[in-house]
Amino acid sequence: MQRAAFWLVLSGFFALGAIFGSWQVMMADLQSAFGLSSGQLGLTLTLGVVGSFPAMLLTGRLADRWGARRLMLISISLSALAYASFYWANSYLWLVVSIIGLMAASGALDVGINAAAVNYEQNTGDTRMSFFHAGYSGMAAVAALTTGFLLFKGIEFRTIYLLVAGILSLLAVVYALTARLDPMISHHQSQPTSASGISPSTRRSVLFRTPVLLLLAAITGLTFFSEGTLELWSAVYLRLSLDLPTMVGAAGPAVFHFAMMIGRLGSGWILLHWRRRWVLRVSGIMAAFGIILSISTLYPPLILIGFLIAGLALAAVVPIVFSLAGDIAPKQAGQVISVITILGYMGFLLGPALIGNLADVIGLRLALLALGVASLGVVLMSFKIQHPALD
Repeated sequence: MQRAAFWLVLSGFFALGAIFGSWQVMMADLQSAFGLSSGQLGLTLTLGVVGSFPAMLLTGRLADRWGARRLMLISISLSALAYASFYWANSYLWLVVSIIGLMAASGALDVGINAAAVNYEQNTGDTRMSFFHAGYSGMAAVAALTTGFLLFKGIEFRTIYLLVAGILSLLAVVYALTARLDPMISHHQSQPTSASGISPSTRRSVLFRTPVLLLLAAITGLTFFSEGTLELWSAVYLRLSLDLPTMVGAAGPAVFHFAMMIGRLGSGWILLHWRRRWVLRVSGIMAAFGIILSISTLYPPLILIGFLIAGLALAAVVPIVFSLAGDIAPKQAGQVISVITILGYMGFLLGPALIGNLADVIGLRLALLALGVASLGVVLMSFKIQHPALD
């Protein structure tokens, strides 16, 4: 039963990876199809992230009240519908509505699968957070390369949205049939307090004011800013800014996601020997180096190596943050994860618009320097993380 629960949670990370791996490669196709500038595309993506906030505010509490599996079932079903809607999008308004729907549904799925992962760790003692996140990155890399290959073979990009939506729908059926795994991946609030002093009845407003959670959320936001920018803009940078072939453009997000997968698998071993806060510091320094390398050259292999280094470095940050949060409030995983995710998504919120507008002014290549600054911010903030439950 524990093995089945592990694979069920992992499948949710696979699903999210499939959504965004294919989505990121086709970003350049959407931009061309609707004639959007980099700034307009950034604003459109920002509107989508804003639309996801209400969903994440609601879903954290629902994950604790209903159970993570039910939330995963609902959110992946809605993600399938939103993804399929891009096939018929023929106006800018429709595009915005589709993006908002996808970001809201995938944001809810993100909260659901991470709550399930934290609950799995707490219920089984099997610390697999880094492996779960590696599953997301690995599937995103596969989806990016597969999407690039299908585009190279002449498959119309809108058709790919329908293919991915069909896969998500099949997975929703699996979630509907696995209620017996709820005790392994869901926590129904019954314990009055946690060892950290944060009780399951703590109001969300209190969690939003908890200093250590705010600090973890800030680190998450900077990391999401860097991850999201590389995921969303790397293919656009390679395909449109540098005018490289489709498969090379697809290699940008694919290499980044592959590096994230390897980094998350390797971080599980690294964390057996290094304290989590030290890993955060090293990760930030390496990420800054990778970003600088990738934009300091026009030679595609070196650009991809820079993406690879950045991906390896950033891979461990968010899993470590979620794991630290789980230690701080082990019986309130859904709400704590949603608080950190909501605040962390400010990085996704600011990232597309900031990078897009900077790209219109100074070019996308120089705009990517902002990621190096964000990575150094992770290093500085990691020195401030202090909490009795983490010592």
